[in-house]
Amino acid sequence: MKFRIQTKLLVYILSTTSLIYLLAFGYLSLNDYDASIKEAKKLTDSYAEKYANNVMIELNRDMAITRTLVQSFSQYKDFHERKQEGAYYEMLKNVLENNPQFLNCALNFELFAIDKNHQKEYGRLRKIFYKSSGLINERIDTLEITGDSIGGQYYNIKVNPKEELSEPYTFTPTGNKLDMVLVSSISIPIMDRKEFVGLLQFDVDLDRFKAMINEIRPYDDSYGFLISNKGVYAAIPFDSIANKTVEKVIPEENLEHNVMLNIMDGKQFSYMRTDENNKSFYVSYFPLSFGNSESYWSLGIAVPYDVMISKARNNLYFSIIVAIIGFIVLALVIWYISKGISIPLIKTAETIKELAKGNISIDKKLEVKGNDEISDISNSLNTLIDGLENNIQFALEIGRGNLEYNFELSSNQDVLGSALMNMRKSLKQAAQDEAKRKSEDKRLNWATQGAAKFAELMRENTDKLSEFSYNIISNLVRYLEASQGGLFIINNNKKDDVFIELSASYAYDRRKYIDKKIRMGVGLVGRCINEQETIYMTDFPEDYLNIASGLGQSTPQSILLVPILFNQKVFGVIEMASFKKMEQYQIKFVERIGESIGSTISNVKMNEQTAKLLEESRIQSEELVAQEEEMRQNMEEMKTTQEELERKAMDFEGIINALNGVTLVAEFDMQGRLIEINRDFLRLLNTSKDAMLGTFQGAFAVTKDDRRNVFRDFWNDLRRGIIKKTIQHIQINDKDIWLSEAYTPIYDKNGNPYKVLNISVDITESMLNKVE
Repeated sequence: MKFRIQTKLLVYILSTTSLIYLLAFGYLSLNDYDASIKEAKKLTDSYAEKYANNVMIELNRDMAITRTLVQSFSQYKDFHERKQEGAYYEMLKNVLENNPQFLNCALNFELFAIDKNHQKEYGRLRKIFYKSSGLINERIDTLEITGDSIGGQYYNIKVNPKEELSEPYTFTPTGNKLDMVLVSSISIPIMDRKEFVGLLQFDVDLDRFKAMINEIRPYDDSYGFLISNKGVYAAIPFDSIANKTVEKVIPEENLEHNVMLNIMDGKQFSYMRTDENNKSFYVSYFPLSFGNSESYWSLGIAVPYDVMISKARNNLYFSIIVAIIGFIVLALVIWYISKGISIPLIKTAETIKELAKGNISIDKKLEVKGNDEISDISNSLNTLIDGLENNIQFALEIGRGNLEYNFELSSNQDVLGSALMNMRKSLKQAAQDEAKRKSEDKRLNWATQGAAKFAELMRENTDKLSEFSYNIISNLVRYLEASQGGLFIINNNKKDDVFIELSASYAYDRRKYIDKKIRMGVGLVGRCINEQETIYMTDFPEDYLNIASGLGQSTPQSILLVPILFNQKVFGVIEMASFKKMEQYQIKFVERIGESIGSTISNVKMNEQTAKLLEESRIQSEELVAQEEEMRQNMEEMKTTQEELERKAMDFEGIINALNGVTLVAEFDMQGRLIEINRDFLRLLNTSKDAMLGTFQGAFAVTKDDRRNVFRDFWNDLRRGIIKKTIQHIQINDKDIWLSEAYTPIYDKNGNPYKVLNISVDITESMLNKVE
């Protein structure tokens, strides 16, 4: 079945637009719905945070008052010694009178802190102030005389001093249960430096927070509540729940959402719950912290979920109604647009059919109405007809040979017109290529003839480098029709004085005798050698050549420097200057000539170096003969000296062997450690050699007072080459032995002592006779 374009537009556009419209509407509506719910939750969380901060302000102010009083009690010793405790008590009474939230006050002091005669670590004095019938009453108690009440609140703060807000508990100031109120105790320790000496406590009224909790109504039927660190409801609109714990009131929620753990950890959290009436609530908790206390409370808000999302639901219904109306309007607009598109397109299709048959005529142009895309199509078709007419005329002119016919493309995308212009361009290019080929042949002949000419020159005059340089540079300047030129060669005859030397120069058809030396790396010549690259310059100041070039005073239009290279080694630079710009083929020619020059210079230098080396070799041979005779004489002297040293070594070894046979001999290194000992010495000490090696000198000495200083001075003298003699008293197996010892430094071949020889004689018998 063949559909007309209007039908297709209605079916395809309307169906596609409807699908996109529905998807977009659905996404935006659901997204708006979710955003409204998130905003409602965020509002509830902000209420929880706001009222939590209000509660914290109240209780932190109470703790600040208590903390200030504790700081004023730092001089408690002076007050008790002067019997001025009444000033403390009056201060506390004034605080109770001016702060209705405080119901009671208890000031505790450890007895050892206020009574010097009390030596025990337990026992305390407690002064209590309490309100009753509009008056402030007081009493004093002495507690825990026999020992601390372990596990109590006072004891816990005593062993771990810290600020604390106690769990809520009921209290009646009159003793009547009808006057029962819910309170919490603020406890702040009194410290003397880091020692616990007392505790100040205030009972604060928690019922005052009921009015604040009742104000929390971000939505209808919502309510707030205040929960302590241990999960006790401290304030809630429902009296039946007040002072009960979370475990009893909402046990399942506590287990499922870790309510108690999150409160004790001071976390902000929220969750959804369903009550016994199957009604859903969104519950938000915000942590409260008090002073320096480590215990957190939490303020929560419960909001009915239906009330929370009512606004979001209403927005969704309104969006659906708007979407239906919008869809109807959209369908009517698409029908109108499709009708306005289809009629002009039918006319355009008929004209294109005629063009396809080759029927190209200006009479086929369409009438353009309006200023939209349809009119653009008609204009484009009319432009196509004009372009085809123009291309036909251009093709006819090319066929007649008129390549200069003025032709303009219909647009940048005119493929047919571009093809015709490319055809004309190809015909023109063929003529230009023929002229270029002739020019390249001329340049090739020029380069070939030049290469042959300079090859012949390089075979001549190679005996003398200066004449060779002049012949090359003069012919090169004339052949290139340059103004002047110079041939620079690296002079490395002296390793420590390498420089660039102007070997020959030629300018204005005459030879120039210029003596010029350039240091390596200086100017354009030095740069060309360092980089081993051709330098061609046409744009430089008038005096640039005078500064950086190796040539004279003229200022050329172009300058060319080509390195003379052979086997990747640079021998010098060809420098050319001209009053006209050089062509690229001329530069390439000079570079090729430079390689041939480098090869020739390399051979000349090699021959010169060979002759020089032969002369140096002859001189060195004569020097070697003389040195050989001198070495022979030195060897005979060294042999005589070695024989003398060997004889002395044998004499010394004989002396040592003789000493080993008649005396006690030991050897030490320069740190005083034993490295050798003879058998007679080991027999006297009644020990083995392995046990003695490594022991320090004097290890068996009887007297060891100030032994370290004596040992250090003794061995410092030996290291300086001083012979030391001493009598040493030792004990071996409870037997007294006296030794007369001599310590002699032994020197190495450089004259430095490297070990110490110890020769000892047993003089025990003579020493014992002296004692008798």
